[in-house]
Amino acid sequence: MQRNAASGLFTKPSYLSERTTKMGNKLGLNLKFSLIIGLILFLFCSFFSILLYHYLKAQVVRDAEEKTMIIMTMVKSIGSYVRETLRPKVIDVLAKLERDQFIIEAMSTTHVSMQVMARFNKDIKAYVYKRVSDNPMNPNNRADFFHLDMITYFRLNQDIKSWDGVVDIDDKMYIARLRPIVMETSCLQCHGNPSDAPKEIIEKYGTGSGFGRRVGTVVGVDYVSVPMDIAFTQVKAIAFYVFILGIFALCFLFLALYATFRNIVSKPLDKLSGIFKGIAGGTEPLGRQIQNNRQDEIGDLTVSFNTLSQYLLDAQGQLKKVAEIEKQMIKTEKLAVLGQLSAGVAHEINNPLGGIKLCFDNVVSTQMDEETRKAHIDVINAGFDRIQGIIRHLLDFSKQSSLSVMLVSINNLIDYVLHLIDYQITKKNIMVIKNFSPDIPDIVVDPNKIEQVFLNIMLNAVQAIDEDKNGVLAVTTSCSNGFCEAFFKDTGSGICDEVLPRIFDPFFTTKPVGEGTGLGLSVSKSIIEQHGGRIDVETSDSGTVFIIRLPLVK
Repeated sequence: MQRNAASGLFTKPSYLSERTTKMGNKLGLNLKFSLIIGLILFLFCSFFSILLYHYLKAQVVRDAEEKTMIIMTMVKSIGSYVRETLRPKVIDVLAKLERDQFIIEAMSTTHVSMQVMARFNKDIKAYVYKRVSDNPMNPNNRADFFHLDMITYFRLNQDIKSWDGVVDIDDKMYIARLRPIVMETSCLQCHGNPSDAPKEIIEKYGTGSGFGRRVGTVVGVDYVSVPMDIAFTQVKAIAFYVFILGIFALCFLFLALYATFRNIVSKPLDKLSGIFKGIAGGTEPLGRQIQNNRQDEIGDLTVSFNTLSQYLLDAQGQLKKVAEIEKQMIKTEKLAVLGQLSAGVAHEINNPLGGIKLCFDNVVSTQMDEETRKAHIDVINAGFDRIQGIIRHLLDFSKQSSLSVMLVSINNLIDYVLHLIDYQITKKNIMVIKNFSPDIPDIVVDPNKIEQVFLNIMLNAVQAIDEDKNGVLAVTTSCSNGFCEAFFKDTGSGICDEVLPRIFDPFFTTKPVGEGTGLGLSVSKSIIEQHGGRIDVETSDSGTVFIIRLPLVK
């Protein structure tokens, strides 16, 4: 809300319609809140789905690793059983039967393990078991490049008893577990010197490979793997379904939030905003009270709005009173200034009256030709015109008027006021120094009111200068930073620190009773601010400077 300088009433701010238009192009608070919440929930849903995917993937890997460990443990147990129990028992039975025979199906650890796992794979096809070597008796058990690398790895790191991890074989992902096969003393019967090997081994596999082993060396690996592509695909599907479900839930939640926020917050705020815009636009009366039955923050806001509305109504009434008061102050100060000018006015009128009287006496009592009589009459008329002009200007100065601006020269206004107070200046023997800038353009002001400001300030300057001192009143004009500036410097004793903060207060004066109203500077400040300018003061023991700044025409 802005205050009209002339009427003192509230008017619609010039920026209100522009701001309203801009607000109309913006997202509403309800939609904005819902979008923000929706974005947060969307990010949370995405983060949760990604987190779920990685969790399930890690869980699948852990499960596969545990299962490969179980299978590897089972294979190890089978081999241990063959070496430690089954093979010795078979050997013992054959010895009792006095038969020198090696039964591969019961006494070969590799053969038994491979046969058991082959049957295992018939029921559970997802697992792959291999027992391979870089120099096997059975060519089917020859290691490929990956297994050869792992055999080399175990040979270089004999303290490592197993290895597991994700491997990529033929563009497929597997969880693999490998265990080194270490040659033991009991294994040399079949894998030592071919001449010592059972004839059944030689007959089945020949002597081309698988012999010459040494105890403690890594001769191959047990390998168990689980394909992970299907499991990973399932994990992705689960995460995707959770994400889609979350999106649907998000849409439902978004609509629920939107409707809830609109009913609880947006509608009451829209109502308040509409009434406030109506007050600002003049379609709603000030002091409008909104019924309130809520006990929450919106209710508190409604109470505050009602309080503000009533306050604005009261303030408008007060401003109306102030605007009557301001006009009266300006009129009162004008009359007070006219009183101070009375001596100068009398002097200004007395001079032409003397000439008029002299010329009139000569015309009445002296015989003269027509040309001389006409010259005397012209002098009389000129004197009357001068007196009439002085009185007319004083009447214009004293009458109450609204702000009436026009293009004027600030130098001419100051010159005219100096002419008005010439009597007071001459009486105190004050020297006037004028430093007028010739480059100042005309400014848009109310000349009558600006003259009143200049008159107040220069009369104060004259009164501040002691009569027994050769005082100086220096008036300077210039332009700076888009303002026309007028400096009024006197050589008085200055303004004391206790008085300085109050010089612009209404009715404050340090002059004796009857010599001032205390309104001069207050009225001057009000007039300058009406014109969009400002008035400043600088003071010291050597005098005071009043600076008036008025905006230049743009």
